[in-house]
Amino acid sequence: MARVLIIHGWTNRRPEGHWQRRLAAALRDQGHVVSYPQLPNAEEPVLSEWLEDTVAELQQLAELTERANEPLIVVAHSLGCVTWMHIALQGLAPEVASRVLLVAPPERAPISPVPTFVANDSDAAIAEALRATAGEVVIVGSDLDPWQPSGIQAGVASPLGLTAVVLPGAKHFSVSDGFSQWQGVIDWVNDASADLTLV
Repeated sequence: MARVLIIHGWTNRRPEGHWQRRLAAALRDQGHVVSYPQLPNAEEPVLSEWLEDTVAELQQLAELTERANEPLIVVAHSLGCVTWMHIALQGLAPEVASRVLLVAPPERAPISPVPTFVANDSDAAIAEALRATAGEVVIVGSDLDPWQPSGIQAGVASPLGLTAVVLPGAKHFSVSDGFSQWQGVIDWVNDASADLTLV
């Protein structure tokens, strides 16, 4: 079993059918402790507010003394990935996560519609911060994602020194893209070696 934090993205109201909502339900059924908070002002998010709420959830997970030996796993999507990067850069995580999954993180330029989230830190600084706050960091993306005009590998993974897992056809991993069921991510929480491309 694990303690799992799920961080949603921009405009996400945790709708029925979203893969993160399905993930939360599946993991809870299995007995994991799952935090899947609705972050404030999803349509017009402010970084400081998202950081405050996300760190509070991390602190609550850290306070589960009877399950303190269980790994902490973070699954973030889109702007939620950027939120986790800022948590790492600012050293806000109360404990080191066992694993972090960054799904469809945007390239720096496309997130300009939410300017408070743009990081001025170098790619090297972000990469170092991510390594310091997680035992393993995995990036997943797809083709034709409008938030990654250079592609997931060239635009996001390579600058951070990582190799992306690619799911063709998933676009931005949103319900509007027709992406809903994702067995691979459920399996991955239970087993780090699981095939993330399984839908």
